[in-house]
Order: sequence, then C-alpha cells, then structure tokens
Amino acid sequence: MFIDDIKSSLYDPLFYTSLKGRKLFSSFRYFFSLVALLAVALAFVFGVELAPAFSAENLRKLVDFYPEELTIQIKSGAIATNVSEPYFIKESAGYRTAVKYGNLAVIDTKNDFSVATFKSYDTRFLIGKNFIVTAKGPDRFEFNDLSRLPDFSLSQEKLFHWSDLVAKNHLLISFGLFALLFLAFFGFFIIKLLGLLIIALIILLLAKLKQVSLSYKNCYQISLHALTFPLTLQAVFIIADTAAPFPFFFSVILLAIAFVNIVNPADSLPKNAAA
Repeated sequence: MFIDDIKSSLYDPLFYTSLKGRKLFSSFRYFFSLVALLAVALAFVFGVELAPAFSAENLRKLVDFYPEELTIQIKSGAIATNVSEPYFIKESAGYRTAVKYGNLAVIDTKNDFSVATFKSYDTRFLIGKNFIVTAKGPDRFEFNDLSRLPDFSLSQEKLFHWSDLVAKNHLLISFGLFALLFLAFFGFFIIKLLGLLIIALIILLLAKLKQVSLSYKNCYQISLHALTFPLTLQAVFIIADTAAPFPFFFSVILLAIAFVNIVNPADSLPKNAAA
C-alpha cells in the first residue's frame, strides 16, 4: 500500500532489498503518487493565501491606487496621457518595501531618459514615451522597452470594470489558480527525475563500497524511494519560505537514506529467520 511504502521508504532495509524483485514501473507509480500528493498540499496552501486577492473588496482597494483623473494610452508603441507632465503619483503608506521613495511613479513622456532626471524624481517607476524604468536600489535600475506593446488605453473606470468582472468569476479563477499551482509544483518535482540519473550512479558506487550487488536499475529504484523524505522536507521549506542550509542539502539527505538502507540480503534478514 502507498502509506506502507512511505513508511518503508524512510528506513527499512528489508524493503529496499525487496526492490530487486519489484518492477521499475511500481516505483515510478509510487513516486508520481507522492509528487501528486505534495503538489496538492502546496497548491492548497498557496491557493488559500492567494485566492482572497481576487475578491471584489481587495480588487477595488487595489484599483483605488490608480488616480481617478489619469488616462494612459499606448498607440503605435508611444505612450500619451491626458494630464500635465511630469505627473507624480505619491508613494502610498500601504506600499511597503525595504527601500522608500518619495513617489510611487512618475510619468514623463515628453523627455528622453537620463539617469540624473530619474534620480531627481525619487521614484520607484518612471514611465516614459516608450519605456518604463524600475528602481532596483541605490544607483540601480531596470530599463524595459514598451514600444512593441499593442494599442490600448488605461483608466480607473476600465480597471473597475475589469475588477468587477474578475470578482464575479472569483470561484472559477480560484479553481484555475489551484490547477496552475498544482501543475507548477508537480512539474517542479518531476524535473528531479533527471537529477536522479546522476544520484543513481552515486548510489551504485555506495553499494560497491558496501559490497552489495546492485544494478543501475536497482539504484534508480532506490533513489525514487529514498527521495521521499527529502521531497517532503523541501515542500515544508517552500511553505515556510526557508532556503536549504547548503547546496545539494536534499541530495545529501537522499544519499544518506540510501546508504543506511543498502545492506546485504543475508544481513537484512531478522536473526530468528536466519536460524
């Protein structure tokens, strides 16, 4: 059973010895089941955290940041507004980041970009005639070309219309968000199958050091099961937003689990069975 395999994958030399008699498909089925379970858990945790952002109340609060009198138009790659420029949007108290600026955004589509002007505006974002510059810290910024954007216009009225549309489909969007999160985490874990190709070679070397006869297929099966605890631990780290203590931390744990579970068949039998 799946639950029994989870327990045995943590520590059970007899179980790991018995993998020689199991098909590789059964180990893949176990791995995909585990990955699906972890992906569901992660998608649920992050989905519950993100879904409220699409509620009508939160969307309207977000749209309120956009100035009522401001309309921005992009036509043929050029930005134009209906207000006097430079136009300043002050930093809101609700916008909390490590670096503070006097302005959240400044719109200046009449002048070419210059570093000196950008610094003088003391702004997080500078919107120019066909570009946007984002402050990344003291004396650091990111320049993005907007000249290839399709034609569109932006106003508070349009934003409220879109927010109401999103709010009406909040439940559907929440399910869609859960599905996207599940696929993202599922894919993130599945990619580890490639890394196991190398891990299996290391396990093969460990088996030779312990004088245990294993094929590369057996070692890959062992890695699929030994990954149970490292994979679960990594999911916990993701939820806790914690980084691994050192590079290849989870691989080291996997190899340690494999090492302690690889034994000679005779040594793995209970003493009363050997008698």
